[in-house]
Amino acid sequence: MEESALVCDYLDRLDGRPAFELPSGGAGLEARRLEALARSLLDGLAVWGRELSRPRDERSPGVIAHETERARRMVGLWEREIGHPHMRGALNMAQMTLGVALGLELRNPDFLWRPKHPKLAGWYDALAARPSFAATAPPRA
Repeated sequence: MEESALVCDYLDRLDGRPAFELPSGGAGLEARRLEALARSLLDGLAVWGRELSRPRDERSPGVIAHETERARRMVGLWEREIGHPHMRGALNMAQMTLGVALGLELRNPDFLWRPKHPKLAGWYDALAARPSFAATAPPRA
């Protein structure tokens, strides 16, 4: 199995009581929209991180600039979206995906999202304080 959401869905169903199953209709569509936004941020940060891991003389300044700007725009969008009830309710895939993305600040010293995004920073700090997130936080770069 490949792709984080698929693996999480599989693991969530092992006990026969899935906790992350989405509702049908408009509420499910809205949850999927938020998860897709979180995954988009995570995907761009992964590209940026891979580019930074290459030897300095092989890095693409264009890719780095593109992903830096993309992350800036996405974090700005999340500053507005973070008050959505789906992001404040029971733990779900959109929250976990966004938490993983924002946690990449530990690996990319240029991903400085906190200063202009106080609502998002407060949300993330509460999520990151959960024992499961603290135990699996990525090491600093």
